[in-house]
Parts: sequence; structure tokens; C-alpha cells
Amino acid sequence: MVREKKVVSMAERERVNMTERETASMMARTVNTTKEVATYIYPFVLIWLCGIATLTYGAKPPDNILKNGDFDLNLEGWHHWTHADAAALFQTEGKKAEPIVGKKVVYVKISKAGELWHIQFYQQPFTLEKGTTYTYSLWAKSEKPRSVVMRILHQGAPWNEYARQTINLSGEWKEFFITFKMTADDVNTRAGIIMGAEKVDVWLDHIRLYEGEYVADIEGAEPQAVEPSDKLATTWASLKR
Repeated sequence: MVREKKVVSMAERERVNMTERETASMMARTVNTTKEVATYIYPFVLIWLCGIATLTYGAKPPDNILKNGDFDLNLEGWHHWTHADAAALFQTEGKKAEPIVGKKVVYVKISKAGELWHIQFYQQPFTLEKGTTYTYSLWAKSEKPRSVVMRILHQGAPWNEYARQTINLSGEWKEFFITFKMTADDVNTRAGIIMGAEKVDVWLDHIRLYEGEYVADIEGAEPQAVEPSDKLATTWASLKR
């Protein structure tokens, strides 16, 4: 059998070579374009990843205006007062009380009740500025359900209150907060809790006062609604499980 040889003309060869060169050129341009796009997008991807990292780890908690808010130094920086018609013992308690932060909490053992204001725990003096928004927060629990009042006020007559909130306690740690705007400059301000109306023991921890809106700083805490007259609260029991 005789096989026929196919003769390819010079013109056809040239067309084939040109097509191959054009294909190679297009592929090279595609690679270069891809590199340019990647170079352009990379900084934005990096910024996006940094943003995710920031959201994941959170910003630094705001500075606490109050001193020794976690009671690592026992009751240093804090004051307490009990009226003659009531009786209470203020002390710190350790691991047994399951501290929120650090190793100690405040334990108020109330042996005789009186009027609400007859038993007080507070810190003073410090300066707050007119027109500035502040948040006052604390964690609290009680021997059995009861209410106490957290407040910010001027230390001294006429005892003007800038923020006041009745909070309902239970046997589980909860965080309560008030966000308020100062109506005056005050260099002699007090942050406190009054609890004299019921003969029910109270525990307090992680008390903060800082500029701005409420900021959660306990990992895993999920705010939950309490009674309409209260602000949000966070239950510590769910975090301890």
C-alpha cells in the first residue's frame, strides 16, 4: 500500500506559526494581568483580615475611673457606712464566692435591715465632666432574691443623683449597668450601692465606671433582658458551666 504524503504550503505553515505566537502572547498577557490584579487586591485582603482579627480579639477595655474594682487589694479605695438602726459587716471573700475577675469579691453580711440608705458601699471622690457619657457597671448576686440600688451622685449637699437604678439580684452572678450623660461638672462624685432595706446578704465584684457606652469585657458573656425598669444583665452562671 502506498501512503500519500500531505504537502503543506509555506503560507499554511506561516499561518500556523502566527496562530501559535498569538496564543502564546495572549497567555502571557493573561498571566501578567492576573499578577497585577493580585498585587492590587492583596493590600485590601490584608486590611480585611486585620479587621477580622480586631473584631475577634476585641479592643482594649476602657479605663476604669474607679480604683481596685476587682478587689485584689481587698477593700482599699472603697468606703462603707452603716446607720445605727442597721447592722452589716463588709469584707472580701475568695474562691467560695466564685469571683468574676481576680480572686476576691466584696461580701456584705447584713444582720439587721433598716431603710434602703442605711447600708452603703461606695467610692469617692472623682471627677466627671458635663456633657460626657459614662457607663457604671457591676456584677452582683445575693443570698436569695432581693433588690438594691446602684447610683452616681454628688458627694455632699444637696446630694444630686446623676444616675440611679434599682436592680434585682438572685443567687446567680449578673452584670448590671447604667449609661448616662453628666448634667454638670463635678469634682466630688460618688459611685455606690445602697442595700439597707432587706436582711439578705450581697456579693459584689468587677465594678467599673468609664467613658462611653457599655462595653462587655467578659469573654463569652451574652447580655439578656431583665425587668423593664432595669438595663441589660449578663448571667454568669451560663459562663461557669
